[in-house]
Amino acid sequence: MRLSSTQIYQQAVTAMLNNQSKLAKTQLQLATGKQILAPSDDPAASIQILNLNQVIATTNQYQRNADFAEARLVNEETVLTGVGDILQRIRELSVYANNDALNSADRKVVAVEVREHLNALIQLANNKDANGEYLFAGFKTDTQPFTDDGVGNFTYEGDQGQRNIQIGSSRYVAVGDTGADVFMQVDDGVGGNASMFDAVYDFITDLETNTPSSNTITRIDSAITVVSNTRSAIGSRINTIEGQKNTNDSFTLLLEDNRSSLQDLDYTEAISRFEQQLLALQASQQTFSRLEGLSLFNYL
Repeated sequence: MRLSSTQIYQQAVTAMLNNQSKLAKTQLQLATGKQILAPSDDPAASIQILNLNQVIATTNQYQRNADFAEARLVNEETVLTGVGDILQRIRELSVYANNDALNSADRKVVAVEVREHLNALIQLANNKDANGEYLFAGFKTDTQPFTDDGVGNFTYEGDQGQRNIQIGSSRYVAVGDTGADVFMQVDDGVGGNASMFDAVYDFITDLETNTPSSNTITRIDSAITVVSNTRSAIGSRINTIEGQKNTNDSFTLLLEDNRSSLQDLDYTEAISRFEQQLLALQASQQTFSRLEGLSLFNYL
């Protein structure tokens, strides 16, 4: 089949443009480090990459949830450490106050210190986290959990809700404890429950009236036990979070490796291809230049 001069010219142009396009694509791959620049380059791999991106994003969200949960639990544990220290001091004072060698004036001096400790306990029970939410109010995080009318009446304004947050595909963790569970479950010494604030307030009253009771020690011991058990539960949750964070990290690395194998560029192969394409483009340009210089084309 005989080709016209126009057809030969057009074929040379097309070859040069194709080589330019291939070279430009390789240059973009080298610039981005990506093998797949558009879904049409490899539809099957593109779908896999999209799915991997979604799973990685979800796992990263689990990791952020875990960080939040851990920070909140560490905050709570710190507060309860302070509560436990105060209760331990109050217990020491209750043992001291039951000494028969003390008189009324001595016990009133002790009462002054215990009242300060009571105020500190209430402040700790109304503590907030880094987001300004009350730690021990249950779901009512914007409501101050404990109020005090100043005459021995302590009210819990929170609820029994315990927030759980997802830190893994099938793992949830409680990010707090309610004030009702931590501060309102103290043995009152007669078969019932009261708040630890009631126990401390009654101790103050006994001191001020010079009528110390050995029952105070029992009630304070009960409060210490509740706080200690809560701290143990918090420690277990923090360990759970740490373990899940490690699992999330390992899973994310695996996902990223899989994604990398699909989308990341093999630079050695790409550079070799770039050099070949550059030579091909130069050759096509030289061919086009020679064709353009033929006298026949001067008359087209």
